[in-house]
Amino acid sequence: MGSDSSVWKRGASAFGLAGAVLVLLPSPSHAQSPAELGDLSIEELAQVQVTSVSKRAEPLSGAPAAIYVISNEDLMRATATSLPEALRLAPNLQAQRIDARQYAVSARGFNGYETANKMLALIDGRSIYTPLFSAIFWELHAPVLEDVQQIEVVSGPGGTLYGPNAVNGVINISTKDARDTLGGLARATVAANERTAALRYGMPIGETGAVRVYGNYFDRSDQPAGPAGDINDRYRGYQAGFRMDLGSDDSSFTLQGDLFDTEVATTAADGEQGHNILARWTGRVGEDSNVQLQAYYDKFERQFLLVRDSLETFDVEGQFTSSIGRHDVVVGAGARTTKDLFENDLNPFVLDPESDRLWTLNMFVQDRYALSDRLSLTAGVKFERSSFSGWEILPNLRLAWQPSDRTLLWSAVSRAVRTPSRIDRDLNFLPILAQADDFASEKVTAIEAGYRGRPTDSTTLSVSIFYNLYDDLRTTEFASGGGLPIRLANGLGGETWGVEAWATQQLTSWWRLRLGLSTLGKSFAVDGGHADIADGASAGNDPDFKLTVRSQMNLASNVDLDLGVRVIDDLERPEVDSYVEAQARLGWRVTPAVEFFVAGNNLLRATHEENGEPARAQRIERSIHAGTRLRF
Repeated sequence: MGSDSSVWKRGASAFGLAGAVLVLLPSPSHAQSPAELGDLSIEELAQVQVTSVSKRAEPLSGAPAAIYVISNEDLMRATATSLPEALRLAPNLQAQRIDARQYAVSARGFNGYETANKMLALIDGRSIYTPLFSAIFWELHAPVLEDVQQIEVVSGPGGTLYGPNAVNGVINISTKDARDTLGGLARATVAANERTAALRYGMPIGETGAVRVYGNYFDRSDQPAGPAGDINDRYRGYQAGFRMDLGSDDSSFTLQGDLFDTEVATTAADGEQGHNILARWTGRVGEDSNVQLQAYYDKFERQFLLVRDSLETFDVEGQFTSSIGRHDVVVGAGARTTKDLFENDLNPFVLDPESDRLWTLNMFVQDRYALSDRLSLTAGVKFERSSFSGWEILPNLRLAWQPSDRTLLWSAVSRAVRTPSRIDRDLNFLPILAQADDFASEKVTAIEAGYRGRPTDSTTLSVSIFYNLYDDLRTTEFASGGGLPIRLANGLGGETWGVEAWATQQLTSWWRLRLGLSTLGKSFAVDGGHADIADGASAGNDPDFKLTVRSQMNLASNVDLDLGVRVIDDLERPEVDSYVEAQARLGWRVTPAVEFFVAGNNLLRATHEENGEPARAQRIERSIHAGTRLRF
């Protein structure tokens, strides 16, 4: 796995397949044009359809949660060349780049490579969370950003609809329907420290269907030495795949799949590979009722420094949505099985058992009841049973009041949990570290309130406040009597609070300004009868605030200039200085089919630190790239 020959052989096969398809396919009758990427008005921004809050389509203006939407237009005008880098666009997320390939991404605290374990992320309904240590390996996911429809970022618990681990938020990434990506697209970017290339082609199938195939390649250079000292973290690889959509609004079917292969220069065998396939059917069963059935299979393997882990997942779920009188009901159930493998030849720490199969069953129901034309109450609960950690009950209650079409006031109280990971319970190295079979779920009770609206014709504004109460957080403790072995326990509790706010102001017909602010306060203490030798490390390493400013200017009908600044407060443990960084992008659409752009990230200094972990973190370099998009 991960050798030069295997990566390039698989890469050549994938791109060869895509190229062969391109040669054989007819020219589409309706290719996607840049005009479809035009600016949304302020009113249209408020009416963007989202699905993450209620698991059904609803306008953003009426969704009672702290939700930020990264649109496809945002992605096309961004300086990001990877999915985790694009997540910086969300004011309610905090992203730390660790090295050339790894990121830690979190909302409302707990950030860090090993502590960013309270977010759930999905790509087209496929969970990308790993039960190994309850985190997300962002480096395993490299979709073509041009094909991403939108990214919905919900900060706050989402356990009722999404289950355990949606503790502090949900990131829901949706790619475009294949019928919206007809024709060809080629994109390439070149920088001193990064090269990317993508090729996609979509074609119609009959009257009501379409399919696209794609390949996405990247090569990211070694980042300079940071807290971890110099490691050769050069990273390159590819992802390829397809998506097919058939049918109509009454009955639609989606089949999609991806495969990827990467290599890291740290050692010759290091790298990742994997594949997945997903099928989804959605049908109308009444005037206001729909059924959705979905199943997917996902497998990946990673190998780094004599450590190899893999995860195989099969998931099936169904949901029914209906509007009956004043009720908007969504009911669902699902089953998932995973089989993991963790082999460690680097040090004596191992999982026992080395490989395990887990089963999870769940069902949920949520009802949004219209108390009046302007006032609604949402109540829901999920029941989940895991063969690893037992039963969980995840309720939530939301109240939404829309005194006018331009104003939404909402409040919520929710309970969510992070279920034990395999490392929490099964990692051991006797006589130093013992297993913790009784490690329980970490729990949060969240109280939120917010406002979303359009205070003027040219302004959108969202403000939310939260207060979270945590219990049973992870501690590392000596055995009774103060000796070895140490073991993981649930001895930490505490609270966090903060404000998340973002606004969009249309200054002129050609100039839009976006502001974002998130603050975080936190207080944690070890419970009586416990002593944490990790000194609260599981609470993460977070800035007190993050401030973002983005300026989007249409200098001409075919020339865009985007500027951005982010201000990140310092981190305390390990210490990382606060920093201010800037990004810029100038794009020129020469014709509807040809676009050139130049963009830069981290423009204010040659390098800076974002994460202080002594075992992994590198300094992050300035990067300036030139690129082109060709549509055909």
